[in-house]
Amino acid sequence: MSRDPAYKQLLTLINARSQQWLRNQIELLPLLSEPADPHLPDLADIAVAAHICTGLRGSPAPLQTFIRSRVTPDFTRDFIASLRERSQADFRSGAALLCLSPQAGTMRISLPAMSPSERLALSSDPNTAFFAEAEAALRSPIPEERLTEQDIDGYAHVLMLCYRFGAERPRFADVRTYGEAFATCLRLADWAARKGLLMPLAQMCYCLCLIDPDHDVAPLLADVIASQRPDGSFPARIGFGTADQDRAALRPTLAALVALHMAVHRRWHNPRPSLPLAA
Repeated sequence: MSRDPAYKQLLTLINARSQQWLRNQIELLPLLSEPADPHLPDLADIAVAAHICTGLRGSPAPLQTFIRSRVTPDFTRDFIASLRERSQADFRSGAALLCLSPQAGTMRISLPAMSPSERLALSSDPNTAFFAEAEAALRSPIPEERLTEQDIDGYAHVLMLCYRFGAERPRFADVRTYGEAFATCLRLADWAARKGLLMPLAQMCYCLCLIDPDHDVAPLLADVIASQRPDGSFPARIGFGTADQDRAALRPTLAALVALHMAVHRRWHNPRPSLPLAA
């Protein structure tokens, strides 16, 4: 079904509607003025999603164009400076943004309590201990009785950094890691669907295709597609609705957009490196 031209056209239409909603949200954001600006996390999330969508398309995605004027070297500097003042929960896409920032490697970043994804993002060498730590994190079981949406978010970020968002296939020390990570993603996707949580379900659709680009995620995406609001946004919870949404819908909409791009384009088409923050 996912290879059907009509289905691909539907996903493309849904993508376009969600990007227009995101454009409206970007235009509502004020100009950033200092590292403590509360809108920095939102722009970080948008910048990472724009990079992924552009890489999958092989040409600048509309979202990349919408945010280009906001993501400048000054923004990157302010973002890195603010990392030292915020908790990891405040910057869930912080590690991914660092991976895209050529300035990060020259600023000698030292965070009080770096997560595995942050350490991985600051390391360009797949043979480092940081990469081994990330591989171990991907193989570590997460008991379902204590599984949370934040656990899935962290797992998705580690996996996408190992794959550099889809631009390369990691060389794991143990070949069983690929299969174990794939099985984990299937289990996490099932958990998200049962809990009615849209964002982790979309994240797992993206991650499953990172590991196996030919995997058919159409059955999992069905709930995501059916949840899109008339204004183009996606809600936090799976289900039909007609009410327009505010900025609270930003992260679910970005996660859905990335998953839909992956379902349409399947593989990375941009040459490396693709560094939208270098301008």
